[in-house]
Amino acid sequence: MESQSGSAPRPPAEPNEPPPPPRLRVTKGSPWRIDKGRRTKWSTPEFLSANAVEVRQIGDPVLHAVAKKPRLARPELEALVARMFASMVVARGIGIAAPQIGVPLRVAIMDVDEAGIVAVDPKIEWTSDTVEETSEGCLSVRGLYGMLERPVAARMAATDVAGKKFTAAGEEFGAQCMLHETDHLSGILYVDRLRSRDDLHPVEVDEPADAGAEERLRS
Repeated sequence: MESQSGSAPRPPAEPNEPPPPPRLRVTKGSPWRIDKGRRTKWSTPEFLSANAVEVRQIGDPVLHAVAKKPRLARPELEALVARMFASMVVARGIGIAAPQIGVPLRVAIMDVDEAGIVAVDPKIEWTSDTVEETSEGCLSVRGLYGMLERPVAARMAATDVAGKKFTAAGEEFGAQCMLHETDHLSGILYVDRLRSRDDLHPVEVDEPADAGAEERLRS
C-alpha cells in the first residue's frame, strides 16, 4: 500500500492537546511486531541493499492468485518479514503483502502510523456500514491511483510470527490499509474494486513523493 507522503504522517496536534490515537492498533493480545529496534536495523542502507527486492507489478500471476497459509518455522517467517519490510521501505510504502515480493503466502505488514503490525493468515471480522470515497494507490500498480469506497472502520483477527493470536482495529486510513492488504492475500488489487476505469488516474509526474497535502495509500 502506498501513501503520497511516504510514511503517511498525520497532521500535528494542536499545542497542549494530546496526540490523536493511532489509526491502526492492536486491541487484543501482545503480538510480535516491527518495533523501534527492528525498524532501525531494517532501515539501514546496508540492510535494504541486502534484503529489498523488486515489487511485483499488476499482471504477475502471483498477485492474482489466492495466497496460502504459511507453514514456515519462526526464523523463516521473520526472515520473510524482514525482506518484505525492506522492500516496502525502498518502495516508500506503508504496507505490503508477501505476494508483492513473489511469495504466495498469507503474510502482510500494516504500518500506518508506524503500527508495525505483522499479520499471518489475517481475517477481516467486521467492517463498518459507513463508507467513504478515498484515493488509493498500490506499490504493484505504479503511476496510477484510483477513487473507490472503503469502510471507515474495520477489525481483523490474525496470528503473529510466533503463532500467537491477536486482534487489530483500524479507522479511516488504518482501515483502508487493513482492507487493502487482506485483499492482496485473496488475489485482489484495488483496481478490481473500481466502479469504472474512469476512476483510475495517473499520478502527476511533477507531484512530489513526499507531498503532505493528501494521504494516499501505498502498499
